[in-house]
Amino acid sequence: MTGDAPGTLKHTAVPALTGPAVAGITRLSAVDTVRARIALAVELRLLAPGEQLPSDADVAAALDVSEITARRAIKSLAEEGLLRRVRGRSGGTFVAERAPAAGTGAGSAVQAYRADASEVHRLIDQRLLDETSLTHLAAVSATDDDLAELDAAVAAAASAQNWTDYHAADERFHLAVARAASRPALVEVYEATLRRLYAYFIPYPIAYLHEVNDEHAALAAAIRRRDPVAAVALAERHVSVLHDTMFVGLEH
Repeated sequence: MTGDAPGTLKHTAVPALTGPAVAGITRLSAVDTVRARIALAVELRLLAPGEQLPSDADVAAALDVSEITARRAIKSLAEEGLLRRVRGRSGGTFVAERAPAAGTGAGSAVQAYRADASEVHRLIDQRLLDETSLTHLAAVSATDDDLAELDAAVAAAASAQNWTDYHAADERFHLAVARAASRPALVEVYEATLRRLYAYFIPYPIAYLHEVNDEHAALAAAIRRRDPVAAVALAERHVSVLHDTMFVGLEH
């Protein structure tokens, strides 16, 4: 979304456990984080009624949890009526045609995500600072191997058939840009920020994600041309728009 939502997109808790130090998603279990991310996507119509979810294993990979965690979360959402499980050869997990009323079931977990809006915006800005700096360095020092890895990541994202496949390719691309800067200490700091921000990404339609990947391709091309000015401008727009396209922007 990895790095990076349809229709409205602007792209073209005892007291000691509810205080600020453990507010928002830091107080959620792994199962509840999955529940919240899927429920938010359904509520915002990023996952449409009747849409089939990827396999439990793929959901687990995309949301960086174990398969058993993903399975438990999806099972509970189905029990609450948000999702529908169908058995058999043509079965799978689908978004319910009529979702439960807001505030039921996964509502408390969703609210934990919403409570972290200011942290999400802060992480976006931190990522912006890190990524533009690394992009400039990458445009100056990328090797042929680095460029080949950027192209491979763009191709993997272009061939992704769902948001779980795309997530892996998106992460691969952004880490490839960072590593092309040849500053390992900076990459370590950037990767920590990126992974914290990824914890707030929710499923998005694959058509939109493919549009985002067009930006990846343009950025890779600018790095290949050794054009740091164009590359930094592309990276700045690519990250800044997250203020509008992540759930914290779509809800206003």
